Amino acid sequence: DIVSLMDDEKEDVKYQLEGYLFPDTYEIFINSAPETIINKMLNQFEQVYSDDFLQRTQELNMTIGDIVTMASIIEGEGKPQDFKKISAVFHNRLKADDKLMSCATVQYVIGVRKFQFTREELDTPSPYNTYQVGGLPIAPISNPGRQAIEAALYPDEEYLGEGYYFFCSQDPENGELAFA
Repeated sequence: DIVSLMDDEKEDVKYQLEGYLFPDTYEIFINSAPETIINKMLNQFEQVYSDDFLQRTQELNMTIGDIVTMASIIEGEGKPQDFKKISAVFHNRLKADDKLMSCATVQYVIGVRKFQFTREELDTPSPYNTYQVGGLPIAPISNPGRQAIEAALYPDEEYLGEGYYFFCSQDPENGELAFA
């Protein structure tokens, strides 16, 4: 089961199951125990994270936790049409052993969703803040859906190969991103 495949429990993780409670529509009874609902969500995650996904995770020399963490950040950074491009940027940064510098992780740390951050906010010490820690944060920052997980596993090949390293909001109104 998925709980046994999760990374070892880490001391500073906010929510141990975050990332593995699959977002979906569920049919539940009004008097269902929280454990029943959690088990449904974990079981759905196991269904989605197929053997093909497990094989690809190994090919990338990553763990399920790594992929789910990356997928959670990808989902926080953009819209589905950009997920694979965002993934390519993050894979390129990881390959270069550079910081991801994701605003989505800062939003998670400070608990506020906004467009611009102060230097103080970007410097907030946290094992989740990818402006402060190298590589992936300690754990997922949300429960990503299938498209984000697929993007983490299969980044845009062109952007990966051409070494795309940056992206930023081109239009805050519609969420369009510019890549370089």
